[in-house]
Amino acid sequence: MTISRDTKRKFDLINALCSHEKPTLHVLQETTSIPLQTIKRQIGFLRSDFGMQVRYVRVSGGDRGSNGYYTIDDWGIIDLKNFLKHYGKF
Repeated sequence: MTISRDTKRKFDLINALCSHEKPTLHVLQETTSIPLQTIKRQIGFLRSDFGMQVRYVRVSGGDRGSNGYYTIDDWGIIDLKNFLKHYGKF
């Protein structure tokens, strides 16, 4: 299957989000090799294009925005089981 670079980034990001217990922005970047600003933009697209509820959970202490992780509260149009079957690789 051939997919666009943009779609691959979205799929890599979804895969990383569900493969780590509490993925921080930096963990997502290290796992996917996607630039930080692109990750933030792609998370917005996951929300709008796929109807996913990706939430940033702030952890108290430290500088604002530097302590926290992402969690998926609703998978929107994505079927997690089928996604991992066909695309999961981490």
